[in-house]
Amino acid sequence: MSDMELPPSLSIYGNEKIAKNILSRIWGKRGVFTCTVANTLTSTIPGISDAGDTPELTMFTPAADAELLVLGKTVCMKGIPINPGGIPTPATLTKAALEISRMPFFIVNGGCRVRPNLPCIEMEGECGNYVTSGRSVSNVRKVFDNGVILGKMLSHGSDFVVVSESCAGGTTTALAVLLAMGVVKENLVSSSSPNNPRELKMRTVTEGLKAAGIGIGDLSDDPLRAIECVGDPMMPANVGIIIGAAKKVPVIVGGGTQMAAVIAAAVKLDPSIVGNIFQGTTRWLMEDPNSSMAKIMDSISPDIPIVYVNMDYSSSPYEGLQAYEWGYIKEGVGCGGSSVAAIIQSAGEVTCMGLLDKVHEIYRKLMNFD
Repeated sequence: MSDMELPPSLSIYGNEKIAKNILSRIWGKRGVFTCTVANTLTSTIPGISDAGDTPELTMFTPAADAELLVLGKTVCMKGIPINPGGIPTPATLTKAALEISRMPFFIVNGGCRVRPNLPCIEMEGECGNYVTSGRSVSNVRKVFDNGVILGKMLSHGSDFVVVSESCAGGTTTALAVLLAMGVVKENLVSSSSPNNPRELKMRTVTEGLKAAGIGIGDLSDDPLRAIECVGDPMMPANVGIIIGAAKKVPVIVGGGTQMAAVIAAAVKLDPSIVGNIFQGTTRWLMEDPNSSMAKIMDSISPDIPIVYVNMDYSSSPYEGLQAYEWGYIKEGVGCGGSSVAAIIQSAGEVTCMGLLDKVHEIYRKLMNFD
């Protein structure tokens, strides 16, 4: 693989040598996909999250995303998880990638207020408190330890592991943890809206850090404490899964700036995993003018590359999907990581066009267009 060109469906940002080394080890091999669902009351703060038609409905989004992936329909709520304006969840792309690749996948309950109506792997977490409380996540050490165990279990039967999330409000908690750890000193996180509420997020996070009695960088060596103070319940589970799995097999961290805090925590707790992980995301996120995944990753480590899928919805006949090209959604539910994994597992036979065709099929069925 190191001597081959990447297929046009994929691009690399950062350390190309490490990226191609990892890709060469898993090209054409079998992966397993996990999506950790969780709730944080932070998502109900008006204006913070667009991952739901109203602030209240953001509490249903993770469960609905999980149900969509597993059942092909939502049970916990009517309709499908949408942004204001009717833009569909990125789980439509995740589902397309999982169906095309036939990759096994599991839903992990990091801590939900609204639980998915399906079997989940339990982490013993609880719904997160408001980030403004300064006491956001309970049972952090137990959830982290369970994550490590699960990561080890997943690595036994697979050549690589994909770790992802659905947790509305998670870019705000990610910003808080990144600041608490001193990884960033400004707001570089994205939003599911093209109108990123940057000032509101920064105000909210500043209030949380003050309530916790911590300043920027105070918890640089204690990421689990940072998560406990201002994170969300998805984080300790996924930090653990990454560390547990990456001891044995490569890990694709599927997600956007939300998962940056998870990556930062994981490599701080176990630097040995560097060289065996990369971030899998989308072109939409990498090209977002209102955030910078590249700058965040550069601050975490120069040796954690980003492999992103060049999905393009501009030719779609559906306005809800075209909106991704206008700056909506960009990432979520591991849509980038699952797409990258599908391409890897098929040794490049899966393409962006094939994924788009499958997304159209899923979208038509969900919206009753047929």
